[in-house]
Amino acid sequence: MKIEEVIEEAVRLVIPTDEEKKRAKEVEVDLSRRMTEILKDYENLRFEFLGSYARDTWLKGSLEFDVFILFPEEYPPEELEKRGLEIGKAALDKYELRYAAHPYVHGWVKEAEVDIVPCYALKSTAKIQSAVDRTPFHHYWLIDRIKGKQTDVRLLKKFLKSSSLYGAEYSVRGFSGYLCELLIIFFGSFRETVMKCRNLTRNTVIDVNSGEFTKKKGLDNILVIDPVDEKRNVAANLSLDKLAEFVEKCRNFVESPSIDFFHEKEKPEVSKELLEQEIKDRNTGLYVIEFEKPDIVKDNLYPQLERACKKITEHLSRNKLMPLRSGYFAGKMCYLVFETEVKEISAIERRSGPVFEDYENVKKFVTKRREYVPFIEGGRYYVYARRKCNKTENILKDFIRKEGKYLGKNIGEKLTNFTLLKNAEILELDDEFNKYLVEFLTLSRR
Repeated sequence: MKIEEVIEEAVRLVIPTDEEKKRAKEVEVDLSRRMTEILKDYENLRFEFLGSYARDTWLKGSLEFDVFILFPEEYPPEELEKRGLEIGKAALDKYELRYAAHPYVHGWVKEAEVDIVPCYALKSTAKIQSAVDRTPFHHYWLIDRIKGKQTDVRLLKKFLKSSSLYGAEYSVRGFSGYLCELLIIFFGSFRETVMKCRNLTRNTVIDVNSGEFTKKKGLDNILVIDPVDEKRNVAANLSLDKLAEFVEKCRNFVESPSIDFFHEKEKPEVSKELLEQEIKDRNTGLYVIEFEKPDIVKDNLYPQLERACKKITEHLSRNKLMPLRSGYFAGKMCYLVFETEVKEISAIERRSGPVFEDYENVKKFVTKRREYVPFIEGGRYYVYARRKCNKTENILKDFIRKEGKYLGKNIGEKLTNFTLLKNAEILELDDEFNKYLVEFLTLSRR
């Protein structure tokens, strides 16, 4: 199929049905009535529908409403939070509290998902106190520019969503809805976005306001300048790996256009027997640190898990255990996962001393009481020393016991009580984790 033919077919997957649109309008009218009635009791407050529903870029089967309560600038932050939660709770059929820059209410009206978010009604982005205060400015900038391009935005969202690349939250670190809309405005269409993004590199700068597409040395990732706040990178939460996956998908789509690029791939079912055999055949060290999940939001949890993984991997490298890969998973419990080439290293290690010309330090080095006699190699002194731990599992346990409390504000408290599982023992964990393990071991790509 040609790209144009695939796009024409994909449109049917992304545009909401007439029935969905009718239901959405009913919810909007009901929600507007509720908010209007509630705000009669609050002076100088108003509400607005923002987000993908308000701009008509929402995906088929993904109806959500973003209702922002706009407060005057003089409102104290604590009062904004208190009143915002009161109004949100009163407006919804059922609700739960969620947390971003400050608490907001997530819930349902006639089974449709709704976020009710308090923010300040500002005249300038210079006075922004939190990220949510910027959202109305995004909406005002987009609302006219996105007209006529809504279908293209939907196509890009679906294209990303089918490969778990959509969503800026830390558990995904992909493309936000706002970033999708900016890319479509910048490149002009879904087709052009895919064609141009085949060549994205980590040092790319996209300035939507000026229309400039440039390169800048030293960037760790792409920089998409926020048209309402030039100091902000809209792609700040996008991970380099997700960018690479997106570029790869664009290349593959252009080379072999198919409607399959808009469908989520089914992950193969892998039996415990196959996993057990794979672990045995790899003959690597596979370790899982299991601990209780702290009661915090995902966007606070995942950065801590990532940091812990990085620190532990660095420790494994320092101890010459040759880590292959590390990862983390949060289900009912938290899991830090490590695979190493080495399960056990030698009982002794070689430690470096001074060069022979450094007379004073040589005297200290050779006269120190040791189990082994120092020797010279390449003009430098060395000595063997016995390791305290030489098995990977013991090195991991020792590090977590000593350093675990420093690996994250919240997870550090939970790491005081952990369980370490290795190799086949890992398969006794729940099916949810085993699905993650299939991906970690890259079996899903076979």
